[in-house]
Amino acid sequence: MRIAVTGGSGQVGTYVIRELLGASAHVVTVIDRAPPSVEGVRWVRAALDDLGEVISALAGAEAVIHLAAYPVPYREVPDHLLFRNNVLGTYHVHEAARQLGIKRIALASSGAILGWAYGQPDALPRYLPLDEDHPCSPQDPYGLGKLCEEQIARAFASRCNMETIALRFSWVLFPEMAAALRQRGGRPVTRFDTYAYVDPRDVATACRQALELPDLAHAALFIAADDSICTESLADALTRVVPELADMARTLTGTQSALTCARAKELLRWQPRHSWRVAE
Repeated sequence: MRIAVTGGSGQVGTYVIRELLGASAHVVTVIDRAPPSVEGVRWVRAALDDLGEVISALAGAEAVIHLAAYPVPYREVPDHLLFRNNVLGTYHVHEAARQLGIKRIALASSGAILGWAYGQPDALPRYLPLDEDHPCSPQDPYGLGKLCEEQIARAFASRCNMETIALRFSWVLFPEMAAALRQRGGRPVTRFDTYAYVDPRDVATACRQALELPDLAHAALFIAADDSICTESLADALTRVVPELADMARTLTGTQSALTCARAKELLRWQPRHSWRVAE
């Protein structure tokens, strides 16, 4: 396929491009303000807050992987600018795809959509492990924006007969971060959280498979490793730290995180293959 990748020059985007070029030899166009570090791709400099630029940049593509966004709240820009940039850019990508007749979009969403990553430290889940049916209650501008972006994708799928899939990535743990985590002996359990993560290579595989999947309308899927970022079992740790979760926590076995990716495994035929526990 001819695939456009917004934000393809970023850290995650670099892994995604390598996967697209290596696994299936797709033809890739990177849409970013900075040039990509990977050779063999076409680069288009474009601002996603300009619909005309987005339409020009996506022309000729058959599918889109939309990664471009401010990735973390409270750091790079004020809250209102982060929210505006991320949500408006996502709307423009979908609207441009509609006008150009592009049917398939894979959107980078986030596990932060649940609400625990950057807010609600005292809120408790309704059940464990968490899946896509669990209510989303983000408070921060990033997670709230992702909730809006998923609704944009869902609306275009319903209104325009497009095929959209929101990939809810957990904390993306790059190799150097995994090495540091191994040195620290994992993350301690201090409150309820998902304690989920995902290797960027598994992110890249999920992105590719989301575009290669036939017969899709709309889906939102968690993408995470099977294990947590803790060495201690969450069943034991959460029972100790948050006693009211004891009965729920017992459903988590071994090193399992509080998230389940069963739906992504079934729909995408995707499997996480990398763990922070093993140096590669």
